[in-house]
Amino acid sequence: MSEHTYTLREGFTYAHKGEEVVAKFITLTAANYEQMPYFTPIKQAFMAAIQDVSGNASSEPTKEPSDDNEITGANVVQLLYSWSGELTKVLLNFEQLLKCGAGKIDGETNLTIPLIRKLSMADMEYMLGDYIANFIAPSLMD
Repeated sequence: MSEHTYTLREGFTYAHKGEEVVAKFITLTAANYEQMPYFTPIKQAFMAAIQDVSGNASSEPTKEPSDDNEITGANVVQLLYSWSGELTKVLLNFEQLLKCGAGKIDGETNLTIPLIRKLSMADMEYMLGDYIANFIAPSLMD
């Protein structure tokens, strides 16, 4: 999967083609090599959170999730908040990843730092969770 649509919990206004509109969703895209400085710390934090919370020394997942044990953005957020690491650094890396092209408002407008800062905290957290669930977790199951 190279794209995922995250529906905003709380829309925000932004200028689009000369008009003020309310954002409804963010299209997230898989990271490319250029975005590696921001993507890699997020992936490392997710792996560390899994190990930290599970107490498992293995860095390899043991099996693919079943339908009733699917990895969701909400699961990831809960995992990250249970982790002893610094979630603020993960969120700041995610902000930079979005700014570098991994997120577009309503599928069209590039996210900039001023636009990202209009997001609610809940949207930022759950969007991070969705990003990890859709682009990072599947890569660990290969």
